[in-house]
Amino acid sequence: MAKWRDALAKAINLYRSGENRTNELIQAQIWFGATGGGKKSFTHHECWEVVKYCKRFIIIPTGPDVVLNETPLRDSTTSDSPLDSPMSEDSPIQKEPRPIGQKATKAKKAGNSSNYNSKFLEEIARQNAIRIEMEQKRQDMEVAIQAECAREKEYLRKEDMEKTDRETMTMDTSHMSSETKQYWKLERRDVMRRRLFQDDGPSNTDWLNDQNH
Repeated sequence: MAKWRDALAKAINLYRSGENRTNELIQAQIWFGATGGGKKSFTHHECWEVVKYCKRFIIIPTGPDVVLNETPLRDSTTSDSPLDSPMSEDSPIQKEPRPIGQKATKAKKAGNSSNYNSKFLEEIARQNAIRIEMEQKRQDMEVAIQAECAREKEYLRKEDMEKTDRETMTMDTSHMSSETKQYWKLERRDVMRRRLFQDDGPSNTDWLNDQNH
């Protein structure tokens, strides 16, 4: 068993080194026959299958690894990896945009907020200007209405005074007593005085107008 183990180990090492491509068992039989002490071949294979895993008979290969194909599958100087392939100097390098950092994000948000606040303040200022303009127009309209009312009142007052003066000047006093005639005589003097000096003051007969109203 020991001799077969040594012959088989020798055959395995030769096969692994590439020096011999003959079947391991055939090569082992040749070596066994050369050192078997007259025995041409090893025949106790069933026994060997039992003891080959024992510590004493375990075969540990010592030769180099077997080269199955001496022609490389691909050129070692070239590589399919995009990291190993040379890059042309003329080809542009496409850089991916860097993600926005926290500071940039905060700065962008602050800028947007500032822009929003600015627009908000501008809108408030615009609304205030519109409100002030409308209020000024309303006040101007009220002043114009008041002035127009005052002119209308003044016109009506003068018309009423003109009417009263005409009635005073055309009053028939022939049927009146002497005292009443004297009163209307004084009223006519007042009318003449106002016309002469353009005095629009009240006459002595305003109490009559008040009673008529």
